[in-house]
Amino acid sequence: MKLDVGTIRSNMDGFNSIARIGKETQNMNLGSVRWDFSRCSFFEANMAAPLYVVIARLRNELNDVSVYNVSSGIERILKKNNFLTVFNMTSLPDNNQTTLPFKIFKLHAGEQFYDYLESYMNGRGIPRMTDALTKRFRQSLVEIFLNASIHSDSKSGIFACGQFFPQKHRLDFTIADAGIGIRENVRRYTRKRKMSSCAAINWALTEGNTTKTGNHPGGLGLKLIKDFIRINKGKLQIVSRYGYYEFSSRGASVQKMDYDFRGTSVNIEINTQDTSSYCLKSELSSDDIF
Repeated sequence: MKLDVGTIRSNMDGFNSIARIGKETQNMNLGSVRWDFSRCSFFEANMAAPLYVVIARLRNELNDVSVYNVSSGIERILKKNNFLTVFNMTSLPDNNQTTLPFKIFKLHAGEQFYDYLESYMNGRGIPRMTDALTKRFRQSLVEIFLNASIHSDSKSGIFACGQFFPQKHRLDFTIADAGIGIRENVRRYTRKRKMSSCAAINWALTEGNTTKTGNHPGGLGLKLIKDFIRINKGKLQIVSRYGYYEFSSRGASVQKMDYDFRGTSVNIEINTQDTSSYCLKSELSSDDIF
């Protein structure tokens, strides 16, 4: 089977394109899928994480997946971030340090995920933060990872990668899984079997709502990140099944996608033009100006 991969960016159209590919291949098993990149004029490298959601499902059904007609520019960046190693291609050194490499984590690899953040979250245009805020920010990312590891039921692990776009003045970091999705998780908890994907995302993001049981962490770990994104003028995107949520300094919206993204993806976009210095409110004295 041959599939056309169009231009993929970190927006609703990009996620819809990935979900479309998943729809067209969802019933395949013991087959062969060739992804044709000839119509892909640009591929934002952080989107390798949600794209691998589709690949993981295909490989779980023992399908062979290959890529061809990848332009030299796209091939170079996807070799730099190690994504094409999943197709047995060699990687390239990231001398300019613009990538956070693509990596597949086991569900219970929270410590390895934190080590990954320690290794790759420095620099890359991130605004200045105090040590205390840097630690809390990374802990919030780990909460997102742990939420996926506990609630997604993903058989393939959790996928992460990021890309610094110096010319576009932004850094995108994406975490994705090929699990049951937010809708199913909330439906099971609320016992509302007809809840839509958009309604489920809204429910999960409403303060006080959580599917937490026992000692499991509650919520999506997004409060501190949303506070930062609001001031930084960045962006937060959450995609799960038919739901597309976007948050920025202008507010929040949730829309229904055309295709079913069978999993969950969280993308955090940081405005790297921001020259502010950030700290926790608790670090400020009464004489300080925030």
